[in-house]
Amino acid sequence: MSENVSINWKEFAEEITDKVASALDYWCWNVSGDPVEDCYAAHADLDLYDLAQEFAGWSRFGITEEDLKLLEEMPDDVYEEYNGKLKARIEVAIENLRGD
Repeated sequence: MSENVSINWKEFAEEITDKVASALDYWCWNVSGDPVEDCYAAHADLDLYDLAQEFAGWSRFGITEEDLKLLEEMPDDVYEEYNGKLKARIEVAIENLRGD
């Protein structure tokens, strides 16, 4: 996509990672019906793209089909960095819940 030539990938990655993390938090605490720790654990093995896809279309979090397309186009190194950051956030949430 030529219109994305000037995209700041790290800025986009940070934004979409925050959106996905917020959506997962909301899902686990308010919607799923499972124990919160179990909900996070069930999502811990999913990648950034898979989680973004799961929550795409929820107006509350603003994850769009365009975001999914950009994730597909994102350079691998940036994707892997932010995928790792999201997984770390999920692991921290699980550890904090186990500590409570």
